[in-house]
Amino acid sequence: MKRVISIVVVAVLALPSFSQELSKKERKQMEKELKKEQQAEEAARMAEMVDMMVTHQRFVLEADRLTDKRGNTVNVISTINFVAADSIHGVVQIGSNSYVGSNGVGGVTVEGPITDYNYKKNKKNGTYSINYTLGTRVGTYDIQMSVFRNGRADATVTSMVWSGKIRYSGYLFPPGMSKVYKGTSF
Repeated sequence: MKRVISIVVVAVLALPSFSQELSKKERKQMEKELKKEQQAEEAARMAEMVDMMVTHQRFVLEADRLTDKRGNTVNVISTINFVAADSIHGVVQIGSNSYVGSNGVGGVTVEGPITDYNYKKNKKNGTYSINYTLGTRVGTYDIQMSVFRNGRADATVTSMVWSGKIRYSGYLFPPGMSKVYKGTSF
């Protein structure tokens, strides 16, 4: 009988330390689940914002990387390298911190009216395909964009004036939240 009582006493004394371990594990598991829920909510909010920007034609693609037609890629400053659309008006700009160009930010800025704006949404993965034409004083530019639900986007700008393509890669922002600096346009 003494043996049974001592086993019960040891079990009762060990139970609180075991339950504390479980509570730590449970707490970590709950924290993980909470973090996943918060990330899912943030992703849903971002997807909704991307949807609104695309459907209302109001966005700024702040590029952190440019790629030319030969595939040469260069990291750039996103505040002076961008593609923007504001409903019926658009801007495309390339800039550099190294020197001052004709636009005041070391590159070229063109702007004008947007025509033929079309977009398609891939319902399976939530991505968008956008096409539009930007008419400027110095020529016409075709812009094709791929936009992901997390705001990541790529835009290929093709000019009818010069035979070339430039791909802008970066993130999409609403015009009011964008931090771009627009230089002087042609």
